Amino acid sequence: MNDLFDRIQAAAAYVRARAPEPVEFGLVLGTGLGDLADRIEDPVAIPFGEIPHFVESTAISHQGNLVLGTLESRRVAVMQGRVHFYEGYSMQ
Repeated sequence: MNDLFDRIQAAAAYVRARAPEPVEFGLVLGTGLGDLADRIEDPVAIPFGEIPHFVESTAISHQGNLVLGTLESRRVAVMQGRVHFYEGYSMQ
């Protein structure tokens, strides 16, 4: 699986298999915003490191989870923390 498209498909399939319902919105939470994920109802938290071909956040204040669930009656996928280029990852 050297192709970027194949890696993205594998990661998406892994997440979809754990998502109780399709997602309407995606949110990326950075420094100071991670607690918003605690308000998600019926959360399914997936550590970034468990998602195939996904990278882990090394920032101390970022929890590094993808949280699926309901927020304000909308289905969401929330990145509780994010990764940064300065952590050594490529922009790809």
